[in-house]
Amino acid sequence: MSVLPASSADQPDLVLIPGFMCDDRLWQCVLPALQSMGRVHCMPAHQHDSIEACAAAVAEKIPDNAVVIGFSLGGYVARHLAAHWPQKVQRLFLLNSSARATTDEEIARAQQQLKALEVYPYRGQTRTALLRALHPQRPDSRWIDCMLAMSVDLGITTFRQQMTIVRADGHAELAALRCPVHIIASADDQMRSLQEAERMAAAASGSTLDVLADCGHMSVFEQPEQVIRLLQYHLTTLPAGKF
Repeated sequence: MSVLPASSADQPDLVLIPGFMCDDRLWQCVLPALQSMGRVHCMPAHQHDSIEACAAAVAEKIPDNAVVIGFSLGGYVARHLAAHWPQKVQRLFLLNSSARATTDEEIARAQQQLKALEVYPYRGQTRTALLRALHPQRPDSRWIDCMLAMSVDLGITTFRQQMTIVRADGHAELAALRCPVHIIASADDQMRSLQEAERMAAAASGSTLDVLADCGHMSVFEQPEQVIRLLQYHLTTLPAGKF
């Protein structure tokens, strides 16, 4: 875990939990602004094969009463963290994430990919998979190269662990949370639908839902200024604490 200092001692701890096959580079476009908002804790890539184990590993590393920001798969981890270690989370942000369970089709597809690794060498995620993470009309090659580099550098062991993760339905966990929950979705996300975001917002009492127009799944790459604007707004205008 890397910890970056805040500009003021009274600013909150901001815990950043990355998505599938992502590391600290995921946050590169928003990190300078986040550092001005609080003490930033960048969690490493998930090194476990279940959401529960990933959340437990984060809980061991972070301070109490933190603002937790989970992106995509990291949102599943962040939600489970808030549900089972409530003292750790004063406010929860879920970016381009979901609370739906893994489908049988997704499990079968993951098993096929894992089996293929027995025959073909691992060279990171495929270009087809990476293209789905960006706006369908503007797949910026800079971000494709960055995502590929992250997945190559994290390697086959991490890929196998994360592909093995089976996500349980988390709407009941959301309903039981007593901290503010802020959901940020993208209108052109090809990996997480607006319906999934709306279901999360409906489940979490008192939650907020913001939708980024003209943006794909990788909101922190594609629209970092809008992401920061929403984070700042919710951190400064709405009270924290338990309901």
